[in-house]
Amino acid sequence: MNQLMYRLAAEADPAGVAQTLSQTFALKVETTEKAHLTYYDSFDWRLYQKSWALAGYKQSLYLCHLGEAKEMPPVRVEKPPVFAWELPAGSFREQLTTVLDVRALLLQARIDTESTRLHMVDDEKRTVLQLNLEAVRPSAYTDAPPTTIYVRLIPVQGHAAVAQRVAQWLGARGSTAVTPTDRFHQMMAAAGKQPGSYTAKPRLALDPTMRADMALKALLRADLEIIRLNAPYISQDIDTEFLHDFRVALRRTRSAISQFKHILPADVVIRFKSELKMVAQWTNALRDLDVYLLAAPKYRALLPDIMQADIDPLFSYLRQKRVTALAAAAVHLQSADYHRVIHDWQAFLDMPAGETSPGAVLPILPLAQRRIHKRYRLILKEGRRIWQEGDEAQMHALRIECKKLRYLLEFFASLFPPEETAVLITQLKTLQSNLGDINDLRVQEAYLSSIAGELPAAEFRQTLLAIGALVAHLHGQRAQAREKFSEAFAQFAVKGNRQLFKRLFKETP
Repeated sequence: MNQLMYRLAAEADPAGVAQTLSQTFALKVETTEKAHLTYYDSFDWRLYQKSWALAGYKQSLYLCHLGEAKEMPPVRVEKPPVFAWELPAGSFREQLTTVLDVRALLLQARIDTESTRLHMVDDEKRTVLQLNLEAVRPSAYTDAPPTTIYVRLIPVQGHAAVAQRVAQWLGARGSTAVTPTDRFHQMMAAAGKQPGSYTAKPRLALDPTMRADMALKALLRADLEIIRLNAPYISQDIDTEFLHDFRVALRRTRSAISQFKHILPADVVIRFKSELKMVAQWTNALRDLDVYLLAAPKYRALLPDIMQADIDPLFSYLRQKRVTALAAAAVHLQSADYHRVIHDWQAFLDMPAGETSPGAVLPILPLAQRRIHKRYRLILKEGRRIWQEGDEAQMHALRIECKKLRYLLEFFASLFPPEETAVLITQLKTLQSNLGDINDLRVQEAYLSSIAGELPAAEFRQTLLAIGALVAHLHGQRAQAREKFSEAFAQFAVKGNRQLFKRLFKETP
């Protein structure tokens, strides 16, 4: 029989609850102890999204699966890690690294606990059931009464009926059965946290009949919120994903302004296309350096063992450049110009809908269908031409068109069947990945060659040789990626996808 957990209805301290239970059941108190429980997750709740909860208790970390009520063996730590790779090697670190990737762990909640362990005994003083009483409160409210009291029933083999009898007794007195997920949510709510409250992509359920300009503004407000949430963390340099999410939200915004310029005032389109591009450019150098430094392990692995140490001075040099780039980006994002752009963009999005253009008052569904289908047909046309005779400049242009289509599909996902659009997005991601590899490898070759020109040859001779070998490897990978384009495009352009795009997105007259 599995463990059972109940949330007690009556407000009482653990000792009072134990006393009440002892009036009906023969109980023996074993221990009572107070402790602090801490919960960690990334800013975007990646562990929670995968149904995991990471808790710290007495210099140990516990990773619990909320859906399956299973727990990995704990790991002892002197202090909580910032990144998963700082943990000792083993399955615990592997699981966290798989989920968190490059995101930092943040303290999400502190909980004070007072736990009392009791045993129910029979006439011969043998334990037939173990009970754990746990009173919890957010640490910020140390002097307040417990927020919740839980009782956990841990059956002893051969005495399942005893656990059932106690469970019935608790239920009859207003206690409610809770799952590990319920308990986690209750404690987070008591600490003022809402797991999963942040997502890097707008989550809006649009009404298909909604005015086009109103729907577009709602989506743009959601992206603006993502920009605002991430901006203050960039200068804190907690992890690189704050900048990544900030820049992606900016790109989605600029793409939407360009693709739907006919339903926005012309002066607004001209102004904010320019000003939001300026904001993005303030962080270009920082993001480029982040990408190269994150790729350092991959770059080392491409080199022969004898050259791997020779490449390290390159990364030291890039880290020095990153310090300067981070400081420059922080100055820009704290400037009056940045706050003016964001304030004015918010003010426009909050303005009541007007008769800006005939397209603005149309329902959003046919407009979204038209834009998606048009972009898809353009990609098919350009992709077929590139397949025959294209160069990398044309592939780069096609990559941008694929990105625009991806933004459209994600922007308007709520208007279409999720299972079918997910299939199309998956196929599009495969093509995007191939085109992205070709472009990224080309850019990396050029950038590393440029950086090599900044290093004094006499001092960095071995490093320059390692950079040359690395550039040669990247060039070979780019050639392989180009060879895979035909397969990636053919997979995207198969008849089934074409029919699905036509059925979902070709506007009915």
